[in-house]
Amino acid sequence: MDAINLTETTRTNLLAIQNAAHVREQSARQLSTGLKVERATDNAVSYFQARGLTNRVSDLFNVKNDIGQALSAVESSLGGVKALGDISQQLRGIALSARGGSSDQRAAAAGQYDALRNQLANLANDTSYQGTNLVGSTPDNLTTNLNESGSASTTIQGSASDASGLGVQSASGAFGSFATDAGIDAAVAQIESAISQLRSTSSGFGSDIGLLNIRETFTSNLNATLQEGAAKLVNADLNEAAAVQLSGQIKQQLGTNTLLLAAQGEQLVGQLLFS
Repeated sequence: MDAINLTETTRTNLLAIQNAAHVREQSARQLSTGLKVERATDNAVSYFQARGLTNRVSDLFNVKNDIGQALSAVESSLGGVKALGDISQQLRGIALSARGGSSDQRAAAAGQYDALRNQLANLANDTSYQGTNLVGSTPDNLTTNLNESGSASTTIQGSASDASGLGVQSASGAFGSFATDAGIDAAVAQIESAISQLRSTSSGFGSDIGLLNIRETFTSNLNATLQEGAAKLVNADLNEAAAVQLSGQIKQQLGTNTLLLAAQGEQLVGQLLFS
């Protein structure tokens, strides 16, 4: 097949049309996907930087979830400690009510005291979240990673808060069923010590919750920053892409019109030369 000879003007116009079509294709893809960097071939540096940021976001989401679960576990334990404190206050009241009573009244109060004392163990051992119990008879310790590399973590120490862990003995066994005021006073002293221990445990859990809340908020904010950074690297400016699309369309139309005019001009020249 013989080669088609094109004038310089025609070649220039064809090249301009091809360039305009390519620009329109790129802008159309950006408008449909919302991305200016969709593949590594679009911009390798931006593509892999964005991937690194999004991978870290994924890792930090896992960290945030772990922190959230740890928060729930400690908050559950804190609620348990409050309830244990309420029981302890009731035990104190029962013991004090036995003062000055008859032997039958004292014995009845001792029975109530021991029945309620047993509930300390039941409640403490029921204060569990996802298999973690920070206040049971054999308390767990809870370690939580605070960053994606595991280089920062916090360990929340459990505290046995059943009757034995609080040092609360039975009225019938240790205090002679409240037969004497001295026995009652000894029981009350144990309860007050238990209440003090529970307040200390509650304060410690409160500090742990404060730290976990701070780290959870920090991780959420960091994730948002990383996502925004990744978006800046790969997301398209849709207004700009729309403007480029319109500009490319106009250039393509102008190039086509110019090409037609050039062809018509060359045809007229030929007709004049060979007429």
